[in-house]
Amino acid sequence: MNEALIQIKQELGEDAVILKTRKIAKGGVLNFLSREMIEVTASTPDHHPLQQKQTTFDNQMRETLARASKTRLRPESSQTDGAPSPTRSQGDGRSGALRESSHLRTPDSHPESTQVNENLKQLNLEQLDRMQEEITELHETVSELASQIKFQAMTNLPESLHGWWRDLVESGVGERTAMELTQQICTELDVAELTDHPLVESKLLEIITRRLKVGQVFEPPVSIAVIGPTGVGKTTTLAKLATNRKIFGGYKVALISTDTYRIAAVEQLKTFASIAGLPLEVVYRPEDLPRIFEIFHDKDVILIDTAGRSQNDLEALDELRAFMDAGKPDEVLLAVSAGTRLEDQREIIHRFGAVPATSIVITKLDEVAAAGHLLDLSRMIPREWIFLTTGQNVPDDIIPAEPLMLAEMILNRKNFERIQREHFIPLD
Repeated sequence: MNEALIQIKQELGEDAVILKTRKIAKGGVLNFLSREMIEVTASTPDHHPLQQKQTTFDNQMRETLARASKTRLRPESSQTDGAPSPTRSQGDGRSGALRESSHLRTPDSHPESTQVNENLKQLNLEQLDRMQEEITELHETVSELASQIKFQAMTNLPESLHGWWRDLVESGVGERTAMELTQQICTELDVAELTDHPLVESKLLEIITRRLKVGQVFEPPVSIAVIGPTGVGKTTTLAKLATNRKIFGGYKVALISTDTYRIAAVEQLKTFASIAGLPLEVVYRPEDLPRIFEIFHDKDVILIDTAGRSQNDLEALDELRAFMDAGKPDEVLLAVSAGTRLEDQREIIHRFGAVPATSIVITKLDEVAAAGHLLDLSRMIPREWIFLTTGQNVPDDIIPAEPLMLAEMILNRKNFERIQREHFIPLD
């Protein structure tokens, strides 16, 4: 390599730029007794890399180059017709090489390396641009393959059901669940009926509705505790339940707060209770709950607000269970945010199993772009869905869970977007 660098500097000067180096074998039979050679590709900085020429050095040049290295190398004189072009060493049957860039030399021995480094940076930028283009093409190819793999399950379905399967998956329904639904359609309809779009839609809505666990609004007199992880909207949900006329309108309602951990939580609920004209009691210890129930014995509906508990805080969950065991509310309503990932929902449901919930409220439906995942969520939670919350407005943004509306939202994204625009008006 050292000999090659010497020859490159002689032929292309101090500012040459290395483009490629490699070892090759030449001669011999079946690579036996072959000579090791070094091939170096180089060019002057202002010369296009595609115009480069390659030369090779064999071991026969070592002696000649060794003698040449003992003499002081003189820079190649400038040419009048522009910058020198890459050349190939010729004559005497010797292999040549394009001159080597001085960026391999130390700054102390060759001050010109600064300019060469700048030239090398420019080449590196060009290489990065090419790499970026290749990465973009690779990303597009991988995306196309992923799309093909994603939808290859459709080959097991009649062609008339491909669009329905795709709509379900794009709405957020799990691929396995979507396949179960469309395969069930195949068993319930004959071949001719599968091409009847309204009939297939009606049958899909029917199947989805059967899979949803939806219950009726609680009948007073009733005591209800709202539990759930932090940030799912428990207190807002409780305020809606307390004041929405379509739910408990005309009944006498009282509030209990056990949320003494969150800053200003009690004051917030006191302000709301004062505005709504509802009685409120604050409970700091589980053993005090039975006494408060006695105070509110003449109320039709007692709503209990609880502190948000992380599903990973087992000690806090034990304390929550102690409150529920002491108060023994008629209903324990688990608040589940529609925007939480299914993987996290599974963990939340498992952890809060220590505080058995009797029913579910799905919160924050207004904050998601599709509702298909709710079908898989329904399978994960063996409890009835009672309420849906659809915004922050108190008392309006809460509705009873309605099976057909849920099925329409799950079936495809366009349905969900339409129902969102219509502000989740319950179906008659």
